Amino acid sequence: MLSQVRRWSVLSILGLFFFMVIVDGSIVTIAIPDIARDLNVPTGETNLIISVYLITICATLLLFGQFGDQFGRIRIFEIGTLIFLIGSFLAGAGHDLGFVLIGRLVQGIGASMTMANSYAIVTDIFPADQLGRAFGIEGIFISLGALAGPGLGGVILANLPWGYIFWINLPLGLICLIVGALIYPKNIKLKKQKIDWYGAITLALAAVSLYVLTMQINASFIRIVLLVIIFIGFSWWFINVERKAVRPLLNLTIFRNAIFSKSIIIAFLSFIVSYFFTILAPLYLQLVLNYSTQFTGLLLMIAPIISIFASPITGYISDHYNQQVEMTAGMVMLIIAQMALLFLSGKFEPYYFIAISALISIGMVTFGTPNNVLVMQSVPVKLRGMAGSTNSLVREFGLVLGTTISTIIFYRVLSFLSRHEVRTAIGVPTTTIINAQRWTYAVGLILLLVALIIIIHAIRKELKK
Repeated sequence: MLSQVRRWSVLSILGLFFFMVIVDGSIVTIAIPDIARDLNVPTGETNLIISVYLITICATLLLFGQFGDQFGRIRIFEIGTLIFLIGSFLAGAGHDLGFVLIGRLVQGIGASMTMANSYAIVTDIFPADQLGRAFGIEGIFISLGALAGPGLGGVILANLPWGYIFWINLPLGLICLIVGALIYPKNIKLKKQKIDWYGAITLALAAVSLYVLTMQINASFIRIVLLVIIFIGFSWWFINVERKAVRPLLNLTIFRNAIFSKSIIIAFLSFIVSYFFTILAPLYLQLVLNYSTQFTGLLLMIAPIISIFASPITGYISDHYNQQVEMTAGMVMLIIAQMALLFLSGKFEPYYFIAISALISIGMVTFGTPNNVLVMQSVPVKLRGMAGSTNSLVREFGLVLGTTISTIIFYRVLSFLSRHEVRTAIGVPTTTIINAQRWTYAVGLILLLVALIIIIHAIRKELKK
């Protein structure tokens, strides 16, 4: 058994790398206008830099979770760290969109290898009575990554070329590799079993079809519907393959556990909506309020700073009080914040934006920490690796859909209000941008209300037992 000091040191290294991985899913958002201008591509197409990273993670997470069970979670985590750094270098060195996308593809593979095993590693090394606090601390790094990406990007862009938003990973990643090699526990391998390559291929096809869908910002309605049908078809094929597999990437029996399945669905909805704000907030601050990238970055760093203080508190509460009640409180906060986003109009700024950011931050950690604990503790030890990788898959899949849905709605409404096809928000009247974001946030509000209904239903069912 690891000592307390070593256990928390390992968590810190895992969290630091988790921070980098999550940052790279969001740091690009604030750089969209700069990258679009420099590479001479529309802002809508530049969003592919975000989606190709997230799609790659979605396509490979379950496979690398299975790799971790067979070859050792620590080993796969370390290899993933190295691959992620190589991808970071390539993405930062790109001078055309295609080369940047290749770098992001490599980054996504490395990120997937680490994310597929991190939850299981934490669950393995911490006793049950400390798991809430452990996930609370890890929640600090996750929240910082998801919400600090644009803020950190703003600081970098104010002083350096946009390529450095990727190169910032290099020194941090090297620290993780060196320190991790010294303090990681012994690599534990399970008995060799067959890898579900057929399942991996069908999941990759589903992910690729989703990626193609993310590229159709202004495609015809019929074409979008056709692509949605193709994506659903590949997803159905994957599920059928997994039902018959001897050792599936995704053991569907895990979803018979009501606590696990409901917690996963609620998390999925929350992650979709969280990226609405991540995508639209930088555009609102820079194109509506005309704030500089540096000041925009500072505003977007308020939420992560609040998360630093809120995450340990929510972890402590999760270990000592009812986790479902805590989740409900967090979801209510997110719903109130989402309603407030509908009234963004450029007035009372930046104070109104700061208040909303703070509420989103507190709501996310209040909901997310107990939800992670419920997910990981609801399954037997032998399924922890799968539960952890599934949890990560749901998060990344939610972020992909959040990027896709928010982008399609936003640019569709921009085009409708402008009465011509709009592929970039640059140069669009501010009132049009505000109206388009309101329609997008309204969809997010509906999704959060559905999540709240599921939570309340789960609590009522628990009380009847």
